[in-house]
Amino acid sequence: MNEAPPDAAARREELRQRFLGHCGAAFDLMFHPEYQDQLVTFDQREERAVDLGRDLITWLLQQHVNADAQARPDGQPPPACPKCGRPGQRLTQPDQPPPKRQVTTQAGEVTLTRERWRCTTCRVVFFPLGPEAAAGHRGL
Repeated sequence: MNEAPPDAAARREELRQRFLGHCGAAFDLMFHPEYQDQLVTFDQREERAVDLGRDLITWLLQQHVNADAQARPDGQPPPACPKCGRPGQRLTQPDQPPPKRQVTTQAGEVTLTRERWRCTTCRVVFFPLGPEAAAGHRGL
């Protein structure tokens, strides 16, 4: 079995604790006596549960995508342009924080942080998700 390096394991555990705190807050919004007067009808209860579920989904998705090593690749060949396949040119400098971009998912809005790259041939700017991401396969 592949074991994560100690620093990765510590980051994962810290993220788990943050998630459990997020889940606890969602539970309180559903079950705390202070909020029960807002949850009288089945529709109100369902709407609250769906909203809380979507919040947890977008939180998990955002954390997982932004923790991806490909969000800020280092020492690897430049990612290929999604249109022509030629190597991209880095726009985000190593000392700059990666830019944020909003993505609409099935569950709601997620903020991604990714390095920007440019293709001088196609004159496009792109945000690669990693080497396995391919245009036309919901990758880019």
